[in-house]
Amino acid sequence: MNEELAKTLNRCMQCGTCIGSCFSGRVTALNTRKILMGYIAKGIPVESHDALWFCVTCYACQERCPRGIPITDIILEARNELARRKGLPGRLKNAFSYLEKHSAFVPGKEKNMKMRKELDLPVYHSQFDERARKEVSEIVSKYLKEVIG
Repeated sequence: MNEELAKTLNRCMQCGTCIGSCFSGRVTALNTRKILMGYIAKGIPVESHDALWFCVTCYACQERCPRGIPITDIILEARNELARRKGLPGRLKNAFSYLEKHSAFVPGKEKNMKMRKELDLPVYHSQFDERARKEVSEIVSKYLKEVIG
């Protein structure tokens, strides 16, 4: 963890505003307060590897924190740290691999693309635009190499 984030963590008073503000925490195992506690106590994320990825980076916790702690930024750093140490969780690794290969999580339908072209409508799906597909693939590849190695 970088030194600046470590200093801001010391301001945490464990009030629970972060977890009370967390939309994802209402329906998943994400517990932002527990993540902060782990960082404060040990300097490493102690939240379960999978739960850390449930954060949708809405910044609600960060906006509402009475001490101004950059909680979402800490979660993002924790993800990067865990990805470097343990790799991505299975399902997420599969999703990134699919995204890297196909430039989308959900495959576009060839017949829809054909129909849009016939109607002279723009084709939005990056899978059907070679330049966009290549750009998405390069971004994901770069991320995977930088974060996971």
